[in-house]
Amino acid sequence: MAFVSMGPMLKRAQADGYGIAAFNMIDYNSARSIVEGAADMNAPIIVQVSVKTIRHWGFKPIATWVRMMAEDTDVPVALHLDHCTDEDVIKRCIDAGWTSVMFDGSSLPFAENRERSEAIYRLTESAGVGLEAEIGAIGGVEDDKFVAEDSAILADYDECLEFVKNMPNLAVFAPAIGTAHGVYKGQPKIAYALLEKITAAVAIPIALHGGTGLSQEQFDRCIAAGCAKVNISTMHKLRFIKGFIGVRQEKPKLEEPLPFIIGQYDAMKKDVCDMITAFGSQGKAAHAAGTAG
Repeated sequence: MAFVSMGPMLKRAQADGYGIAAFNMIDYNSARSIVEGAADMNAPIIVQVSVKTIRHWGFKPIATWVRMMAEDTDVPVALHLDHCTDEDVIKRCIDAGWTSVMFDGSSLPFAENRERSEAIYRLTESAGVGLEAEIGAIGGVEDDKFVAEDSAILADYDECLEFVKNMPNLAVFAPAIGTAHGVYKGQPKIAYALLEKITAAVAIPIALHGGTGLSQEQFDRCIAAGCAKVNISTMHKLRFIKGFIGVRQEKPKLEEPLPFIIGQYDAMKKDVCDMITAFGSQGKAAHAAGTAG
């Protein structure tokens, strides 16, 4: 299946009460584990890429890798730019074939964030590419951005309504609801009432950032409340590292690189399959693609 746009499949997921996993790829092996894991589960998938990962591998190589994988599978695959503040990077991703991008203006004053997000929205609409936008301050580390968990700021409900009113076709909206990037230092305090209030008033799928470390109950409640896109980054990175280390511990004298690469792939792919099951998207490939029935 060719690349798909993220927005329509997220709307279908939200309407049907399941979440679509959005994994941050690291390299070719990682991207392969994401797409092939989704194929094994017959599930839609979003391959996300951080700005620092793009700067390491390049725009065209990443787009080519993921596009080839998508064309060799029967499940819908979206390629998404994660947390980006640089309009030039956004434009280059669009030119290279990304199907959606995120402009993260959450560190800006509200009025400036809205103005710049709307400008990017007009750009993505003209290019036929989906946009994710964010307000509030999600705690943790993402690329070079750090927000202490105790300094995170929940999205303001009235500002949420004002923020999206001129972006009706926004692919996904990311209001801060108490989750955090990275490994949680304590129990996440998710503002469920705020989330439910936003989704009752805003007809746009919601992104759940900071998925690593949340419980099944928390996933279930957030997805039921409208979080159709569920981000997993830290867990995938840890599997990447531990997959390599596990092979070294089992075979300390091994000098052939391929078993280490396979060990990483297997660890990451299991993570992908586990999260797809947790989010309820297994067997939903045709539904998300709009081809079911």
